[in-house]
Amino acid sequence: MVQEISALTTTLNQLSELDRYNGWIYDQIESALGKRVLEVGSGTGNITRFLAADGREVVASEVVPVYRQHLRHLFRDKPQVEVAMFDLDGAAPLELIAKPFDTVVCLNVLEHIEHDLAALCEMKRVIRPGGYLALLVPAHPVLYGQFDRAVGHFRRYSRGGLMELLGAAGFEVQSAVYFNFLAVLPWLLNGRILKRDYLPKGQMSLADRLVPLLRLERFFGPPWGISLIAIAKNTERF
Repeated sequence: MVQEISALTTTLNQLSELDRYNGWIYDQIESALGKRVLEVGSGTGNITRFLAADGREVVASEVVPVYRQHLRHLFRDKPQVEVAMFDLDGAAPLELIAKPFDTVVCLNVLEHIEHDLAALCEMKRVIRPGGYLALLVPAHPVLYGQFDRAVGHFRRYSRGGLMELLGAAGFEVQSAVYFNFLAVLPWLLNGRILKRDYLPKGQMSLADRLVPLLRLERFFGPPWGISLIAIAKNTERF
């Protein structure tokens, strides 16, 4: 577990430098964001800072104590950002259920949870009726490799499998699309062929520089991608 957190921290620190890439991810989910947002698994706040824009009330939840400490320091001057604990391996905190959210954001987290269906059900409990879940997970089980194992991924997802899982949790899937199609071959090379347990920094920096080009994939809907982004609705009535 310590090794997994160490590998994850290294990756999060690398991702923190990729402003274009993080902004691109945010743009994919912005339309589903309401005024009150819960981010599950905020890490070191790479996406949280985007969520905190436009006057939103944001609860940034994280299970790793050192990350929660970092988040409190990072957002110390933003009173609309609260740092909390929400462990997807257990039940949703009662204080979050009592004041449900317009949107729950869960990016690159569900794959770390062994019982993913139970985790989705717990997230649904804190979403108001008519509210949304914005979910990003790693795509294509065939790409599962050494890096996935190093950072504690239980799985990667197929599009059909993810949609079925969301339906089983009681969500109505609004969209489920592949994201970043150009990264598939480098990921296959690094994780499956070269068996690297890290992401080469040069490749990550290149991906950040290529974001203006990568954004063009919205015009053709790529048939594959390094990730899947799903927007799902809580259709329960009041």
